[in-house]
Amino acid sequence: MYQKILLAGLAVAFTGLLSCSSAEKDNPKYNVLFIAVDDMRTELNCYGASHIHSPNIDRLAANGVQFNSAFVQQSICMASRASLMTGYRPERHGIYTGEPVQDLVPGVKTMNKLFAENGYSVSAFGKIYHFSQDQQEQFGEEFMDPTNKWAGRGYYTDEAIEQMMFNESHPIKGRNHPARGPAYEAADVHDSGYIDGYNTEYALKKLKQYKAEGEPFFMAMGFHKPHLPFCAPKKYWDMYPIESIKPPSRNIPPENSHPYTLRDFGELRNYYGMPKTRPDLVGADTTLILRQGYYACVSYVDALIGKLLDELESLELDDNTIIILWGDHGYKLGDYGNWCKWTNMDIDSRVPLIINVPGGETNVRSDALVELLDMYPTLADLCGLEIPEHVEGRSLVPLLNDPGKEWVESVTTIWPHDRTKYDKTIIGYSVKTKRFNYVEWVKLKSGEVLARELYDHQNDPEETINVVDKPEYAEEILKLEILCKVRKDATDHDHLYRQKMSSL
Repeated sequence: MYQKILLAGLAVAFTGLLSCSSAEKDNPKYNVLFIAVDDMRTELNCYGASHIHSPNIDRLAANGVQFNSAFVQQSICMASRASLMTGYRPERHGIYTGEPVQDLVPGVKTMNKLFAENGYSVSAFGKIYHFSQDQQEQFGEEFMDPTNKWAGRGYYTDEAIEQMMFNESHPIKGRNHPARGPAYEAADVHDSGYIDGYNTEYALKKLKQYKAEGEPFFMAMGFHKPHLPFCAPKKYWDMYPIESIKPPSRNIPPENSHPYTLRDFGELRNYYGMPKTRPDLVGADTTLILRQGYYACVSYVDALIGKLLDELESLELDDNTIIILWGDHGYKLGDYGNWCKWTNMDIDSRVPLIINVPGGETNVRSDALVELLDMYPTLADLCGLEIPEHVEGRSLVPLLNDPGKEWVESVTTIWPHDRTKYDKTIIGYSVKTKRFNYVEWVKLKSGEVLARELYDHQNDPEETINVVDKPEYAEEILKLEILCKVRKDATDHDHLYRQKMSSL
């Protein structure tokens, strides 16, 4: 199949890229459209959620390989993105702390830098890295994300802007948050009325430019939604009448869980009108509205992805462009009585991952355990680039050639509490196999295991009960402990961020 993929690329290079030099024709390069979606869980039609309108993501899945068991390295935007773009696991170099890449691993050959060094025109729209200094450092003038054109966190209506300016005291953090407006908005505007649509229009223009230039490109398109606040044009809200929205199937924590299992959802509490104190839960009616808003944002992003796919086809670039779509972590919408991300639960760590390769397999689902860390070596491999020695993921090309191929035994994620305070940091190391999710909560400084969790997906796919203390799992736990120890032993304790904090 890999030979089939390469032959397809050769054919396209000779027939579609007529403006290329003869040298380029002899060594054709795939283009790459790298689509990142913030806070997108696997609640999509192609992943079995028939109530979600996601025809364009479904179209991507129909034209490539959909990975059903893809996991992030850490369920938070900053560390997840830094990990996959650098090729390092977050327990390396203190990436788990969530600091900027340029502060933690200055000079690292990131994915986009690798492509730039190999003759690719590289550009980025929207959110690829978490921090603005990383966006500028990595992409320079080829980065665009004019969020300052919108009020606060992307509001359009006068009502939302007025709420944004309400200077409400925040009892959790003890400071005011005048820039946090409502948690959702449904303005009756064109798709380009919000930042993701605006950025997409410029990305479409960039594709036309790439077509005219005839040079290979790596274009990163980072959608802000469905991240809070749930702001999307009204027509996408209308796709989900409030009476059609269902509450989460479980609204209490897993049985026998620990205080470490779920983190307080402070991100949502920051918004206008949301409960401010930790014991207060989001009400039933508000829960439905927030779920409606999240779904609206998913369909909004889906429509924008459709515009990109249509433009690739219109420009006849689709036959030579690899398309990869991924979410930076999952998300809770009242599930377990909790919100947002920040756990090792599958609902936060499992994400959509779809890869289209010209001439490759289509309409295929793979259940192999894979990680977002695998994207870097996979794209390098597909494009014939040498994979840097530091990259820790695995190329998925063997799976793209044979989606049913036997693959790895396990993948790992982590979640750190008090991640910026080394002496207090507690990391949850999660080992995920096809059947189990095993977690050890470890005091980073001493190595002491404070608590453990085990979820048996064969008997409990929604992770509702921690069975780590049940004797029938003792033998299996011994195997999982060995896999977990590998990740614990690989954790860097002396990194630049710790050195910096120690010197203050």
